[in-house]
Amino acid sequence: MRSGRISAAFLGVVAFSIGLMACGADDQPTATVTLKPSLERAATDARPFSGRCETSFAPPTLPPPPVIRQVDEGECLLSQLGRTSAYIVDDIDIGAGTQQSVEIALTAANGDVLHASTAGTNTPNGSGVAFQATMTLTGGTGRFANATGHATVVGSANFQTNTASFVVDGVIAYGNSLDTRN
Repeated sequence: MRSGRISAAFLGVVAFSIGLMACGADDQPTATVTLKPSLERAATDARPFSGRCETSFAPPTLPPPPVIRQVDEGECLLSQLGRTSAYIVDDIDIGAGTQQSVEIALTAANGDVLHASTAGTNTPNGSGVAFQATMTLTGGTGRFANATGHATVVGSANFQTNTASFVVDGVIAYGNSLDTRN
């Protein structure tokens, strides 16, 4: 009886060993296993990044200097971030009609921060300026640690109410952050 059990166990081990040798005989896998198929896609997939922001800023000093350093704070509703707080520092050259960001931090509700920069133009329009810029996404914290992307920003600032509103339309890729949400 005892030898019958050993023989069955022995045969099981032999069969398992033969199966392993057959898999490795030509050094080619006989099957592939994908644990999370979206992980590979996450490194390269660009996703829509768009929405609207409303900000306010301190009134510029009068007479205004050649370049105004404007700090905007406000709220955005952006795809991939949801309701977001915005902190933006821009250098605005009214005479040359240009603007460039010094700092942009978009903070999602969970505290993850997306950093960006912009460069663009502005045109006087009555009580303020209309502006258009290209935004470049430059990483951040949490799920935005390796984020890249770009967007067009179009909006206006009103120097009587010290407010600005703009729309963002572009794409974001999460890089190696392994964000797997679809």
